[in-house]
Amino acid sequence: MKTEKRKDAHIELAQKKQSQFNTSTLFNEVKLIHNSLSFFEINEINTKTEFLGKKFSFPLSIRPITGGTEKSFELNKNIALACEKKGIGFSLGSMRTALENKNKLKYYKLRKYCPTVFLEANIGALELEKYSAKKIDSFLSETEANAVSVHLNSAQELMQNQKTKGFSKQFKNIKNFAEKSSFPVIVKEVGQGISFETAKKLNTTKIKGIDVAGSGGTNFIKIDSILHNKKSLGKTFGEFGIPTAASVLMTKKAFGKKIIASGGIRNGLEIAKSIVLGADLTGIAGPVLWKAKKGGKKVEEFLEVLEKELRISMFLVGAKNLTELKKKKFVLQDNLLEWKNYT
Repeated sequence: MKTEKRKDAHIELAQKKQSQFNTSTLFNEVKLIHNSLSFFEINEINTKTEFLGKKFSFPLSIRPITGGTEKSFELNKNIALACEKKGIGFSLGSMRTALENKNKLKYYKLRKYCPTVFLEANIGALELEKYSAKKIDSFLSETEANAVSVHLNSAQELMQNQKTKGFSKQFKNIKNFAEKSSFPVIVKEVGQGISFETAKKLNTTKIKGIDVAGSGGTNFIKIDSILHNKKSLGKTFGEFGIPTAASVLMTKKAFGKKIIASGGIRNGLEIAKSIVLGADLTGIAGPVLWKAKKGGKKVEEFLEVLEKELRISMFLVGAKNLTELKKKKFVLQDNLLEWKNYT
């Protein structure tokens, strides 16, 4: 299947219930400590933060969804406009389509719709074997991106084609790319999470951050097993992965740089829990895609709800700003406690 056709198919499948994990992110097993005696008003709360040199009104970035097609351009335009309005980060979909066909570059030129926010480009780790840092940096310059995320998606790739090669070279290529690129490099998963061992290995490179992209949200194993008629594989591996809350804990313990928590985050309370567990930023993709089909205003309204929920969460635990929120104590329960003890 051609890249462009597959990208549009991803958009359609990602909006269906069958594309979602049935298992939990385990944020439900993170209990924050309620502070019933507050010494400040809720309107005094400051949710602002900074990530890789760019300011955010609250700690959220819309993670890579898709790109390189006319359909994706319209959806991304709606999202970009909302991100600019709310002062949060926005990510382009995989640049692969444009690298394969220069005529598709126009579908990634969204900076004019979000001129002031953190804009992140995206490329698959396997593509680093094919394209030089110079060529990738050229794409970043043309799209006016601030950084680039390199996605690890071995499980998804195997749903597409079990003959895919190049996995053994991914770490070396990431390491080399981070050393040669003129832009900050983030490594991310796409739904199966980052383990303690992976985070520890990545900590030895010059990458600037990790997006854990754990299990619990949109599931590309399920999407691509359906798309490529590998439903039996999708049934076997459909719930495979590290829950997002567990992946944040693991990554925090092994990685000494910036951490983005994403994968099934659905409300402001889960944003607050992510920060308490050790994340610097959080990410959402699926719910924003669903809203973007109805226009940028719907995306903006959804983002306003998330920000309001984060403020309430901070007020209820007695955190006036994100620095204070990071220091708040928490209780882990059941399965998540077992994941924490793993490392």
